Amino acid sequence: MSFSQKLSRVPLTDRSVLQGIVGAIAFSLRLHDSVHIGSGELSLIVKSQSDVKRLAQDVLAKKIIERVGAKAVDLMSIGLRFVRLGNKLCIPGSTLKGVIRARLELMAGKRGSEATTSACLTFAGPPLTKPPAPGSQGWRHVKIWGSAASVNREAESYLEEESISELCPVCNLLGAPGAVSRILFGNACCDNCSTQLCTVSEYGMVLEVLSSGTVLRGLVALRGVSVEELGLLLIGMGFDGVNFKPVLLGRLKYAGKGMGRAVFFLEKLVVAPYSVSYLSELGVSVKQSGYGYIVEGGELSKLIGIAFAKARKRYPDIEPFSEAEEKERISQELNLVRCS
Repeated sequence: MSFSQKLSRVPLTDRSVLQGIVGAIAFSLRLHDSVHIGSGELSLIVKSQSDVKRLAQDVLAKKIIERVGAKAVDLMSIGLRFVRLGNKLCIPGSTLKGVIRARLELMAGKRGSEATTSACLTFAGPPLTKPPAPGSQGWRHVKIWGSAASVNREAESYLEEESISELCPVCNLLGAPGAVSRILFGNACCDNCSTQLCTVSEYGMVLEVLSSGTVLRGLVALRGVSVEELGLLLIGMGFDGVNFKPVLLGRLKYAGKGMGRAVFFLEKLVVAPYSVSYLSELGVSVKQSGYGYIVEGGELSKLIGIAFAKARKRYPDIEPFSEAEEKERISQELNLVRCS
């Protein structure tokens, strides 16, 4: 059964005017599971260098080609590589932004017809009329997110308009055709980290993954963001008013056991000088460092709390939800596959 929601619209924020919070958040992302973010590249994975050497010697000795081929299948496989930027293992900023946007859009739909929604889902397909059968495409996604996958929302028509005057709050913050995003995610990279290989027998794939415990770091730039919009971003990153809860990302995040969980942590906020008075009015103190001003420690925690409370009041339809915790809660129903 599908639900209908009215769409909340706000005036387009002028991108040429810098107001509110202008700066950058330094964040870390700790993996609580194995995570694979694909580069689109394939790699030849050799299980044993010495066995391959003997195989090559068999080829040179003109041994029976059928036997050589059979050995090759056992000794080598094709794997999906983890994305690299330069020589560093990284999760692209576009991936992180996509996860956060999708979470906000889905959370906005979980209350069904009870709320006016703050997210339009402009490019989503038609709502489901019934849950997909187990084993069909997307069935775990629907099982985890529930009614959010069955919402029929008012459509936007950005592509048909010469200029935008109003749009949904999520698009106003994260961008839409004709409206640049005011949240810019940098890549989250790790130093001196390594990958492992895991095999998903059910799908016949070998994945290069970052392991649980890996910590990646990055920056997210804020360009003229209100405190309510900062709270919206934090909810998208998993903050529930007390803690940052795990979110899911990467390949097999819904299907894989021990796959996909990651937790954000905010380390500090560096703001431009003209954001100091805005933060002071909120009761948040900053300290000067070089050419910028820093919010960290207790003051950062205070700002996070203020931003969350104001976002919940301004966008009541977007209720914090951890799809990772829900996946764990109903794991027996999801028929999860192993990557080992």
